[in-house]
Amino acid sequence: MATVSTGGPADQASRLRALVEAMAGARAATPARAPARRVPVVAIASGKGGVGKTNLAVNLAIALVQAGCRTTLLDADLGMANADVLCGLSPGRRLDQVIAEGGGLASCAVAAPGGFLLVPGAVGVARVADMDAPSRQRLVENLWELESRSDLVLIDTGAGIGRDVLAFAAAADRLLVVLTPEPTSIADAYGLIKCAVTRARASGGGEPRVALVVNEVRRHPEAERVSARLSSTCERFLGCRPVLLGSVRLDDRVGQAVRRRRPHLLAWPRCPASRDVRLLASALTRLVQRTG
Repeated sequence: MATVSTGGPADQASRLRALVEAMAGARAATPARAPARRVPVVAIASGKGGVGKTNLAVNLAIALVQAGCRTTLLDADLGMANADVLCGLSPGRRLDQVIAEGGGLASCAVAAPGGFLLVPGAVGVARVADMDAPSRQRLVENLWELESRSDLVLIDTGAGIGRDVLAFAAAADRLLVVLTPEPTSIADAYGLIKCAVTRARASGGGEPRVALVVNEVRRHPEAERVSARLSSTCERFLGCRPVLLGSVRLDDRVGQAVRRRRPHLLAWPRCPASRDVRLLASALTRLVQRTG
């Protein structure tokens, strides 16, 4: 697949600094050096936990690779990362060690099953949100290495509306909000979108371009109803209308794959959920190519 270009007006170095802000909670001390190239950055978030966000992110990364798109997944669920667990990996270095010891994000990136590059997040480490200025600067100077090896970068954020989640949403080119048909999930997804839009307007930045993925549906028309309901509410109260990227059917194979610590796209490539994730990958590729 040809390299996907963002085509947006935002300066890439500014975006990299914004990504570091999401991890550090403060602006980097000095400007980042210019990156070698530009690729789309897509943040994956959810209003509440337990909706299958990380599982979707892992399998989506695999589907993108299978479609010819070199993909990097940054596990940015700071303090509670588990993408590596879903992949059956035991990484030697994680984000917190990079912050403490230096070396840049690329120094802890590992090849994951299915061919994507995974940057493992921190687990149970509070100091990730309290980086000093030199640590922030090291991350700024090395973030470009991930993009130089990728056609697309996915960021698996934490659940909810925390500062880090909203900062990653603001820094990314596209925000994918994962939800299920449950009323609580729909309500929390709206809360996330509202906070992301409000934050963007308050800061004077561009509003997040939001796409929805409805997970664990019994039939695809159910996702269309959920999306229509949520998009209508967003349009009425927020003045924005998220688009439906696609949906993933409820599938027992997904839970079995989690227990085996193997992505379902590899364990059962023809199961309903795997077929749906491949369609999502195609839809996402078209979306970023068309709109940047």
